[in-house]
Amino acid sequence: MPDPSVALQEAIFARLQAEVSCPVYDGAPMNADMPYVSIDREVSVNDSPISGRKREQRLLYLSVWSDAGGQAEVKRLNGEVIAALDERPLALEVGRAVSVRVIQSDAQRDADGITYQGSITVRVITTH
Repeated sequence: MPDPSVALQEAIFARLQAEVSCPVYDGAPMNADMPYVSIDREVSVNDSPISGRKREQRLLYLSVWSDAGGQAEVKRLNGEVIAALDERPLALEVGRAVSVRVIQSDAQRDADGITYQGSITVRVITTH
């Protein structure tokens, strides 16, 4: 069976577009209006038993960007992303998402001193 990575990204993108109150990008365009959520990176680790279905643990890194003063907007949007994904079933067209869990989030001021960034790490265990 094909790798479920693309199907997972499509499902997460669709879920976030439907449930988060700002634009969601897989690679935000330069000079995109803020706020927005960006799907930034995925790391996959082979977690398969010696025999049986192929299983991977995937870490997806999402960013929330805001140019509103203070952290409030980033924290609100972090909460929307977490509510959309944490411990919620996610149907994939290829493979199966066995577990979807937000394992970390934070909010911080960017190095420019104006922009705030939220970071969210989602762990997804997939089988195929």
